[in-house]
Amino acid sequence: MTREINLNEIEGYIKALHCPIRWDIIRVINEEPKTSEQIYEILKNIDNKKLVKSENCKGKCFHSHHKNLKKPTLYYHLRELESAGLIEGNKMVDKEGSISKEKQWELTIESLKINFKD
Repeated sequence: MTREINLNEIEGYIKALHCPIRWDIIRVINEEPKTSEQIYEILKNIDNKKLVKSENCKGKCFHSHHKNLKKPTLYYHLRELESAGLIEGNKMVDKEGSISKEKQWELTIESLKINFKD
């Protein structure tokens, strides 16, 4: 699904997408839905040499290495992407090795089209 937005709607998307780690989260769940734990493990093992720190980040957006990533920080980024409507975690799946359940995250859109003129 392609979502079309106008310039007056773009601010929330810019806020949600300005952090490199959020782009990495999108890349991770692009292939197939993944749980928070799966995303966490993949990000901890990602090669960070390609990442560039955004000057807009205020400390929560970027860590020099995802190896330093803490779960609360990951959940913060997941919530920011979810609040922008880019991902959703509506499906609950069994947590590996536990009787509890955890969210499975997936993309809600395939592409985003920005209309610069009304």
